[in-house]
Amino acid sequence: MNPPRTHPITATLLLFAALTGTGATAGADDTPAPAPVTAARAIAYTGKIVSSSGTLPEKAAISAECEGATEAIAGRIEADTYHLDLPPAVRCTVVLGATAWEADRQPVFDAATAIPQTMLIYPLPVALPDIARELIEMGAQDRAARQAWAAGQRDAASQKKMVAGDRKRQRRLRQIITTKGWPMMSTVGAVAANEAWLLAQHAPPAQLKHWSVFMRVAANKHEIRLSNLATTLDRVRMIEKRPQIYGTQYSTREDGAIQFYPIEDIARIDQRRLEMGLSTFAHLKTQLAQPAN
Repeated sequence: MNPPRTHPITATLLLFAALTGTGATAGADDTPAPAPVTAARAIAYTGKIVSSSGTLPEKAAISAECEGATEAIAGRIEADTYHLDLPPAVRCTVVLGATAWEADRQPVFDAATAIPQTMLIYPLPVALPDIARELIEMGAQDRAARQAWAAGQRDAASQKKMVAGDRKRQRRLRQIITTKGWPMMSTVGAVAANEAWLLAQHAPPAQLKHWSVFMRVAANKHEIRLSNLATTLDRVRMIEKRPQIYGTQYSTREDGAIQFYPIEDIARIDQRRLEMGLSTFAHLKTQLAQPAN
């Protein structure tokens, strides 16, 4: 993607970055502390577990790490179904694990509105560890280039270097996809699969649209985050000057205000966003309105 002065930002990347941040600090001394979450207030959060191997590990554990909590919330697994009791209006991260197995971490922005996502758990080591390492390294290069651009290194030489780097990484990604297929969580791991998706976002429009077909197939197998797929589909629509579906594409004006690209049937946007593991549209707008750290 050539970096325009006012450029689209994907909400998914912002939300991913937010998961690594800290919660809000406590207020003044005269502000009452929030009441502890009790079983009566907890929200039952239940979803499915699938495995690319066709079988599930004999022993697995499910838990949630929630903002403001000092300890993880333990859940239970019954056959292929996980159960958790989560606090409402609190951002949590659902973690599924087993010895010699791994799974992607699932963000839950508010258990009261979130739709539980099916979680893929896959055996370790992954089938393509060398490809995984290469994708992770290319993802780090992609981020470094854009962080430098965001920090103000916007001269012609920096732009030329970033564009050249994008082309090199996209060429290698295209080779990987041609010879190995779309990078799946179960073949390269969740982190590397996410980096492959990130690299694809900066490909030329026709290439991204072509790869979106592979992403749809991967989503049907629970091999890509639905939130990532939603972002890609919106991005393709935005490039084609069609209204987006999930509200992931927006630009930042020079005065810092956020302006969303046109959205189709905005009255039902929350239903669509929640189905893809995204937060409500109101939650997104509130998050974007907060000053950057």
